[in-house]
Amino acid sequence: MSEQCWWFAYPWRWIILCLSLIGCAALPPAPPPVDAESPETTCLKFYRVLDQTMETRRTLDVRHTRVPGLPFLRTSRFWASFSPASMTPVTYRAWLEHQNALAIEGLTLEWLRLPDSQQRALLTLLPDHHDDISAALIHCGVQMVAEQALQPRLAPFDVPDHYQGWKRWLGLYPLAALPFYRGVVEEHRTLNQRQAGFTPPRSDEPEADPWHYFGQQNTTPSPNNALTLLSQQSVDPLGIPLMDASTRQQLLTAFQPTIAVPASDGGLADNDRPLRLSVSKSGDLQPLLSEPTLYTDIAYGRYRNQVTVQLIYSVWFSERRPEGTLDLLAGRYNGIAWRVHLLPSGAVIGFDKMHQCGCWYQFFPAMGFRTRPSLAFGQEPFHIGQPLDPRARLTLWLESNTHHLLGISTGSVNASAVPFELANYNELRALESDNAEPIVAAFDADGLLPGSERLERWIFWPMGIRSPGAMRILGTHAIAFIGRRHFDDPALLDELGL
Repeated sequence: MSEQCWWFAYPWRWIILCLSLIGCAALPPAPPPVDAESPETTCLKFYRVLDQTMETRRTLDVRHTRVPGLPFLRTSRFWASFSPASMTPVTYRAWLEHQNALAIEGLTLEWLRLPDSQQRALLTLLPDHHDDISAALIHCGVQMVAEQALQPRLAPFDVPDHYQGWKRWLGLYPLAALPFYRGVVEEHRTLNQRQAGFTPPRSDEPEADPWHYFGQQNTTPSPNNALTLLSQQSVDPLGIPLMDASTRQQLLTAFQPTIAVPASDGGLADNDRPLRLSVSKSGDLQPLLSEPTLYTDIAYGRYRNQVTVQLIYSVWFSERRPEGTLDLLAGRYNGIAWRVHLLPSGAVIGFDKMHQCGCWYQFFPAMGFRTRPSLAFGQEPFHIGQPLDPRARLTLWLESNTHHLLGISTGSVNASAVPFELANYNELRALESDNAEPIVAAFDADGLLPGSERLERWIFWPMGIRSPGAMRILGTHAIAFIGRRHFDDPALLDELGL
């Protein structure tokens, strides 16, 4: 036997070889090489120690994805959809800067949840910025991005999906998916029939109107004027509109929906009142019913290789009460997310909604657009709703308790509407508390809202979603039981065939 053949004849050598290859393939990207005494060394150490501290304490914010080996960057499905190799130097640096901004945002929110003593100890690593964490992270971020931009291009980042493959394997997914598929199709059919048969109450009979309304009266600018404003914004090298805080707020104000929920003879149920999430003195999450709040956020997606602007509105309720002896879908907290898809040129492409668990996703094309989904084999079909007027104010009519969408209407806001408090979605990532820990997050280290678990998780687990039915943070929503699909997938509009 030759020497080469002798080497491969022993199985343990194959094991060593395979493990070596796997280890090499899994190596994280290396940070830029820095001199042992350089400012970049201090900055990289600061980012790294800060990141490791959050990992150790499990004060993790998972709105965006950490990049292994590069603690000064965080990414998302949108930012990971770019190809660094094809970028110009200016575009590549802008791409790094955006993801450094996500890291600064996440680390700052995590930092607020550390004890004061630990904050002071960490800031000693940066004596020039000893009393301002944001200034320290921004100062270091500029240096780290500049250094990274001079290095060989990074490979595209990988954002893990939010499906657990081992559950699908253990749950015999190819077989289990068949009844789930039929159930999804039937659920779509039932909801479509209910929406088609829904008629809003007549505005000329207010005394007979059982609905309660939450929304802003006479908001400015109008959707039409807001679209004009958007079209006037310049864009950065990646095609992202350069919007200041005022412009962002005007867009969010113009397209905010009105929420309508019916009351019974006893009045509006507490679990049908939009709420503000707060923290009790014991440090637990609690609903604040006296402040109906609309949480807002702006994200980005794609449409035919163009960047889209996404306006996201989140409404929360205290619970979904059981309807029957064994209600698998009941539990603490409930809510919906409503999203508007805009082109920087000033056009509305469509609207979509989901419950805060990622369930019951539905898309509504704007008038002038049609959906022609091209689905891969075994992929869950889309739930498509009625075309909507892109320049009208919208009212979302919700069912009591389940908060299913019964219908959507256009027109002025009902005169009896209770105004929403508008809050940045980031507030949920760092809630003030009266207990020993000054700041807590609404979501845990897996992105789930503690206490919102549903019994359905014991039935639906073979579909691979972590705790199906539980409420979760944006950026972690799987929105299909069959196949794979995410709310923040930048290719979602293309998959819809618009």
